[in-house]
Amino acid sequence: MKQIAGYRVLGLLGRGGMASVYKVQFENQPIKALKLLDPRPELIALWGEAEVRRRFLGEAQALHDIKNPNLVEVGRVSSEEPVFYLMEYFCRDLGSLIGVGLRPEAPTRPLGLDLALNYGAQALAGLGALHDAGIVHRDFKPANLLLADDGQVKLSDLGLSRLRGEERPVPPNLLVGSPEYAAPEQVAHPENASPASDLYSLGVTLYQLLCGRLPGRQPVLASQINPDLDSAWDEFFTQTLAPDPARRFQSAPETAAALAKLQEAWQARKPQVCAAELAPGNGAPAAPLPLRTEPLKVPLAGARAAFDLDELWRPRQYWPRDFQDQGQGTVLHPATGLLWQKSGSLQPLTWDQAPAYVAALNARRLGGKGGWCLPSLPELLTLLGAPDQHDFCGPQDFDPLADRLWSADRCTFTSAWHLSLSVGFAGRQDFTCHNFVRAVCSDSM
Repeated sequence: MKQIAGYRVLGLLGRGGMASVYKVQFENQPIKALKLLDPRPELIALWGEAEVRRRFLGEAQALHDIKNPNLVEVGRVSSEEPVFYLMEYFCRDLGSLIGVGLRPEAPTRPLGLDLALNYGAQALAGLGALHDAGIVHRDFKPANLLLADDGQVKLSDLGLSRLRGEERPVPPNLLVGSPEYAAPEQVAHPENASPASDLYSLGVTLYQLLCGRLPGRQPVLASQINPDLDSAWDEFFTQTLAPDPARRFQSAPETAAALAKLQEAWQARKPQVCAAELAPGNGAPAAPLPLRTEPLKVPLAGARAAFDLDELWRPRQYWPRDFQDQGQGTVLHPATGLLWQKSGSLQPLTWDQAPAYVAALNARRLGGKGGWCLPSLPELLTLLGAPDQHDFCGPQDFDPLADRLWSADRCTFTSAWHLSLSVGFAGRQDFTCHNFVRAVCSDSM
């Protein structure tokens, strides 16, 4: 498919039971996500074409009418053929950030407590706006939490939602929502889903963000998995994941207040955590890492072996974190012999924009050097600390920078490899996505 209603199709973003989502662009305007009504035959057989169409347009109208920064913003809606609506386009979602794959039971990448609390609070704000409007989401999960370039969370996909007072029984053989995240009463009887059901799904999501696994129906105490969590977190999850909806939090504001208390306690506990921090390093090679001036094209199939990454796309070995501020906007890593830009680009750039930014650093000879380049992915990986270390402990070697950094290495002819600093993994993104740039050069140059 090359065009939809005059919009040039740049790629398929996803496919669900009711719709397909495409990455599109109209002339030179900003890229958008276009959600096209494209139901599977079995869904039409269960609901009928009129009901599928009604639900699809109802989702568009609900998102359009509720103005909240943590809900996806809807633009044009077309109720004529082809039936579609336009949304903001985002390169990332929380599911891809933690590594949710085809096997829901597989381990995922846990997030730091500060980041998980931030995402949880924003998701609750979006849920609260829906619940205030009388809407139960019924499919709350990491993949439906989109991430903007500035870290803002956007709740999306209301195709399975139910409005207050709506009575449209679901066929008994149709599962509503994702069973790994759905509350017991929703799995048993989808029409019994309530705001407390959405809050159960939020609890499952938070547990996964912090523990790197789903809780299951008999969850292991979170404090036994994540050492940053204490008994107060166990009590929070006991209430959030209670099988009886009457024993759970009953509103998004109530849940948010409980999270705020946990965050306050965590801030008070941080100094103790840092005092017990172990020395960095875990046996990484001692020899300097030569600067690679020629980018590589590394396809997805061979990337983990080529970059020495584990199943969750994290380094198998970590370099010692002994960075030294050299002044003039540079930081030296003696273990590798690499000299890094202390800050980075002020705003995220597309991959095609990155070379011009690096060229400007060379033109003004940052730190008296003229050999700055966009780092390879192995060079970027040397910036990471081991998973059991906390970035907020000890001196801050670099100026604060947003999460994602471009590498010079490509994956395909339209995508390149990048590094997530906050989650500590390598991934691939389309050239049109926006990431930050931190340049590198050799100390000997």
